[in-house]
Amino acid sequence: MKWKVLLVVVLAFAASAGFVLYTAGDDNLSYRNVSELSTVSKTSEEITTEPVSGLPNSKFIDGLAHVGQSFNNCSSVGLMITLSHWGIRETQEAIAEATRPWNNPRGDNDDKSVTLYELADYAREKHGMLTYVRPNGNIELLKKFLANDIPVLTRALMYPKDDIVHYRVIRGYDESKQIVIESDGIEGPNTPYTYQNWMRMWKDFNYAYAILVPASKKALVESILAEELDEKLAWQNALVRAEAESAKDPSDLRAKYNIVTALYYTGDYSGTVREFEKLENSLSRRKLWYQLEPIQAYFTLGNFDRVIELADRQINDKNKSVSELYVLKGKIFEGRGDISAARAEYEKAVMYNKHYRPGIDALAALGA
Repeated sequence: MKWKVLLVVVLAFAASAGFVLYTAGDDNLSYRNVSELSTVSKTSEEITTEPVSGLPNSKFIDGLAHVGQSFNNCSSVGLMITLSHWGIRETQEAIAEATRPWNNPRGDNDDKSVTLYELADYAREKHGMLTYVRPNGNIELLKKFLANDIPVLTRALMYPKDDIVHYRVIRGYDESKQIVIESDGIEGPNTPYTYQNWMRMWKDFNYAYAILVPASKKALVESILAEELDEKLAWQNALVRAEAESAKDPSDLRAKYNIVTALYYTGDYSGTVREFEKLENSLSRRKLWYQLEPIQAYFTLGNFDRVIELADRQINDKNKSVSELYVLKGKIFEGRGDISAARAEYEKAVMYNKHYRPGIDALAALGA
């Protein structure tokens, strides 16, 4: 099995000049000034209600905006690229300010994980887009969206053998070469992955993706989604898939963790924690940085000591700005009657994300 070498060496990042060094695959390094990268956007005027019948051998969506990302800002760049297809001119800075406003280029308390749901919320609330966040993607589904001129925002790995999350926009495919073409803030706007390698990169996050379209595309998108227009059914299908992958290879921790998250979204919280505890000591360091579902399941089940234990473990591991965890801790302290401790947790949630509504609402409910 041949993995494409992804060697990314950051020699300099100057915010004022906008220089980013990145690789477009293999060892072909290129030095780019982000101010010179294309920001051409494309507006689709065609209103289509029926999907393309018979997929073309290849398809490439051109005209997408692209910039090199600032520190840990792949989510903002991914959303910016996706929105540009629909004639929406955004900047990564504006999206970051709305979705991850606490930024620290030295890491530690930098907000490292924006979910697809948060990006979808921004696209819907700011730009009136229709949004569909789903698990259980596959190559054929990607091809269907692309053939119908719809780019796909995905949550995948940054590196094949690491556990760092990265946002990538799938913008093309070539069936004869068995490749997809993606765009992201580090590897550039036109990076190929073989189908096999892409699926490996995508697997860690239950093959999750987001479709963001104007209202004119509603019937088209929902026709392509078919039965998985029902989000819970999509998660049930994802669970069946993960269980099958795990049965095929019982050592596959990625499939087993996909079982954990799928159980959470199907409402089986006891199953979530049961399967999580089987894996806990074998998980990679950052697994709970990006996928908090086990902690949320413990909270729902009322195992509050476990929530605090796991939340503190993540927070103290150079990952301080996880507003969701401060709100969970605050609710626990509030339920125990320790209003002072609860307030302190809610204040941290809002400090790290001034737009985080659960934190804002929790503080307001406590009053002065």
